[in-house]
Amino acid sequence: MLLEIFNFMHFIGLAFGLGGATIASVISSKAMKDEEIRKVMGKIMLPIVKLIWAGLILLIISGIFIAFLVTWPLNKNLLIIKHFLVAWIIIIGIIIGKRMKNKKDIKGLSKLNLILWYAVTLISAFV
Repeated sequence: MLLEIFNFMHFIGLAFGLGGATIASVISSKAMKDEEIRKVMGKIMLPIVKLIWAGLILLIISGIFIAFLVTWPLNKNLLIIKHFLVAWIIIIGIIIGKRMKNKKDIKGLSKLNLILWYAVTLISAFV
């Protein structure tokens, strides 16, 4: 029962993080082309960024508990790669947060972060 609860939390965290990163990337791309969106991007992005961080927190907490509760063998190599990618998602997220003033600098980092989210999702299917 406890494993199912943490597994559900893990899926919710993944949905928040991956969904938020995807929405943030789409809005950022639109903002580069549309001046009106660019003006309100800070207000739009604030709740999305909170959603992404909430997803990361859920993933980390539930992931720790799942690792202790799982009774079947895990692919440790893929799990290490997944943890490494999640660490990079966090590092890039912090960098993006500190550089929000210069939108052009963060465009590449934002896309890289989105790619990392999808890579973590793909790897999760095989761990």
